[in-house]
Amino acid sequence: MAQQSRIARILTALITLPFLLLAVLFAVSNREAVEITLWPLPYAATLPLFVTILAMLFLGFLIGAGFMWIEVLRARRQIRILRRLADQQEQELNQLRRDKRLAVDPDGVPNLPASGKPVQTALATPTTH
Repeated sequence: MAQQSRIARILTALITLPFLLLAVLFAVSNREAVEITLWPLPYAATLPLFVTILAMLFLGFLIGAGFMWIEVLRARRQIRILRRLADQQEQELNQLRRDKRLAVDPDGVPNLPASGKPVQTALATPTTH
């Protein structure tokens, strides 16, 4: 268990560090100011290019994370519904097993009513002699 955790930390570092290095190089290389406007609004902002691009990437990340969160909520709801259904079916199965045990004595002989004749049910086919 500890070995997997250590490997996961190493892999995370191997993936994260190059991206972090690229982000720092990008920020240092793109310090020019750009004016950001959103037509038809009268507002404008002058920001460094790297701030603008990184902010849009972060906004895209947040939007994607929001959609994933919604999907996770749907999946969790479906899991709750299916677990509830499985619990109900398990209770029904246990009840059927209990009923079957009551209908058969320990030797495997069906319990008959006082008359000694099997009870006719709708599913049983009548026998004619």
